[in-house]
Amino acid sequence: MRWLIRGLLAVVVVLAAGAIWLLSGHARGPNVSGTVAFNGLSAPVQVLRDGHGIPYIFAQNTPDLIRAQGFVTAQSRIFQLEAYRAIASGRLAEAIGEKGLKNDREIRLIGLRRNAERHAKLLSPAARQWLGWYAEGMNAYITQHADDLPVELKLAGFRASEWQIADMVNVLHFVNWSQAANYKAELLTQLLIDKLGYERASDLFPPAYRDAPTGIPRPAAASPAPTNPSAATKTAAMWLGVGDPSTASLASDDAFRPPLAVGSNNWVVAGSRAANGKPMVVNDPHLDARVLPGIWMPVGLFSPDIRAVGAALPAVPGILVGRNADVAFGVTNAYGDSQDLFIEQLAPGKPDHYLDGDQAKPFAVSNEVIRIKDKDAPGGYREETLSIKRTVRGPVVSAAPLGANKDRVLSLRMVSAELPGGEIGIDRMLLAKNADELNAAVQQIDVMYFNFVFADKAGAIGHRATGRVPVRRSGQGLYPKPAAREDDWLAMIPPDKMPGQRSPARGWIGTANHDTRAADTTYEYSSFFSPAYRIERIGEVLDAAKATTVADHARLQMDIRNKQARHLLPLLVTLFKGVPGFEDWAAILSAWDGDERADQPASLIYRHLYQRIAYETFVDELGDEAARKWLAQGYLWQARFDQLLQLPNSAWFDDVRTPARESLTEIAHRAATAVRAELIAKYGADAKAWKWGAEHVIHFDAPLRRTGAGRDFLGRAAQPYDGSNETVMRALTLGFMSGYDVDIHASMRIVADLADDEKVQAVLSGGVVERQFHAHQKDQLDAWFAGKLLPWWFDQKAIEREARSRQTLAPVAK
Repeated sequence: MRWLIRGLLAVVVVLAAGAIWLLSGHARGPNVSGTVAFNGLSAPVQVLRDGHGIPYIFAQNTPDLIRAQGFVTAQSRIFQLEAYRAIASGRLAEAIGEKGLKNDREIRLIGLRRNAERHAKLLSPAARQWLGWYAEGMNAYITQHADDLPVELKLAGFRASEWQIADMVNVLHFVNWSQAANYKAELLTQLLIDKLGYERASDLFPPAYRDAPTGIPRPAAASPAPTNPSAATKTAAMWLGVGDPSTASLASDDAFRPPLAVGSNNWVVAGSRAANGKPMVVNDPHLDARVLPGIWMPVGLFSPDIRAVGAALPAVPGILVGRNADVAFGVTNAYGDSQDLFIEQLAPGKPDHYLDGDQAKPFAVSNEVIRIKDKDAPGGYREETLSIKRTVRGPVVSAAPLGANKDRVLSLRMVSAELPGGEIGIDRMLLAKNADELNAAVQQIDVMYFNFVFADKAGAIGHRATGRVPVRRSGQGLYPKPAAREDDWLAMIPPDKMPGQRSPARGWIGTANHDTRAADTTYEYSSFFSPAYRIERIGEVLDAAKATTVADHARLQMDIRNKQARHLLPLLVTLFKGVPGFEDWAAILSAWDGDERADQPASLIYRHLYQRIAYETFVDELGDEAARKWLAQGYLWQARFDQLLQLPNSAWFDDVRTPARESLTEIAHRAATAVRAELIAKYGADAKAWKWGAEHVIHFDAPLRRTGAGRDFLGRAAQPYDGSNETVMRALTLGFMSGYDVDIHASMRIVADLADDEKVQAVLSGGVVERQFHAHQKDQLDAWFAGKLLPWWFDQKAIEREARSRQTLAPVAK
């Protein structure tokens, strides 16, 4: 009874706080009507907002348009902007204390801010001007309208201050870091080599060059064995904290996970497959957008030179997803391999030197002082000094000497630390008149790794991967390599040679984080890709489609057919059919169509069973801790493991801890016995009554209350959710055998029909305005759950008709 009373009191406190906020007028902010002074504009700008609070900006020239975008973004997302800046600059602990320290150590260690400052100085005058206009708009709101700032800033420990171009470039570098997975993938691959030896470990390498599940042929692997395998002995285990935790790196596997960790689907269909006769671009970026109001900022941009509507990332001017007057475009993560770990040899007798070839060089050393909020420290803050060593390749990221003789360290080389500057590309996307110009524009994007699909009104469709990826002398970026005087990076893949295609005969192009390289590719773009099940399902539907509509594409975005399950179900049913105690499972799985429905038991059984079989297959040789860490990165092993399942007598299924020779049958039965006991303990003995949605749920949170009493009231309570990692309607759970709460999901769904000049149709997993209790903080969630798309207006008459508020940003007379 006492717990109930405490809970009710907590809810009363939260409700009272909410009432105070509402009565104080907090929820009504920001001010979006009347005339607002804006020192820095050259002419008045009109901002109209529709029934969901989406702003449509009308300016008399492009500089004022981008200034106004910065201003409007700050109005709705200043808390998010300051949080991103704190995270990206390694100053999160200064606001939130100890919880932000892991993030700050990692960000400072890799030099994210340092790299961004260098890059900002090298940008072209036009790129700096473009970013500068946006910064002027943000700063006008911060400095001229401080009375309109949200109370969340102060409650969370953030303080709004003026933005510089380097701050904005820092956010772009943060997006780059969020997209990157390679350095941890290299360590996990090295972990396999440490545990198994190169020859046996290589049998588990990602099948990037094998036949994909769709049957697309790949060239033979060209990655050589490590030059000196013994040089890396135990490095991965120590780095990842497996075994002796005292040797774990600062940037360990438990470091802060960026909120922009990304996946996604996109596709474009030609007019020949569209009912309206014009191409259609479809996109649903998969992000962890559970913190309201979400990540994307929808906006309409209108000036004499620009007509565009779509979604922007706060702190980045322009839009990344949407359309202009002539072209439409959408993005997924391309996973370009832009990072390498190098095994550096310490100079004999000189622990402060390393060998570059046969030459001993001193480490470059710098100190980073991290400020940590601490109520018990004098002045409310304490400091931690991080001493960082660098080689010619990059920062030393291992916390202690490694290897059998303790004479090795690991350095991290990143393309983002060596970018030559130039353009940013996003500005030219707004001006592109056709697919050729859009293709040229995105090729200028060097710091972010996206798969763009695009189309123009003339009917051309295309795809291009962006970013800069090195051409490696060693031919591989899959695991750490010994450092050498001879540079392993020979050049960068030419932008026009990055993965891409134009107007294929089949009439559609799609990407789903899979390997998009052509069969005859000559460049090693990456070895880290999603299994091809989502793109297989997308292709299955689009190949059969003729005159598609927006509604058809919206249905495909909500598709929950699991192609992996469809491939593996015959095998699983055979393994359990007639086995005493598992007759009910065999019946449930044999009747399952592969649709991952929250109200059915099949997905619950399948998911638990699949992960447990994988664990039981590898735990004997890797050990529990290492197996779990490796298996938590599904892109590294899943496609290869699914191939192994077709070889039930493979040596991988033999448990080396026993004298018997096990096959898949014994391993699967062992796994099933453990899973059945676990699920019966949770949900009872009747498997037909189990439900996937009992574990597979999604929860949306207010940024200031992610746990504890009031969480559901301020955010949105956990809700059972269809789909899984492998469905087009993605519902990705991070981690391994650690629960099925949804982490990564469709942060936005959008369909741009180039035959429809009135609107694009889209929905956010949240809303537009970040302020607690605001009407537009989470007002798109109901539509999002229902799979409904909302109009984001493109036609000026429609915008005028649908406007619910009007505001004039007025220049200040000099």
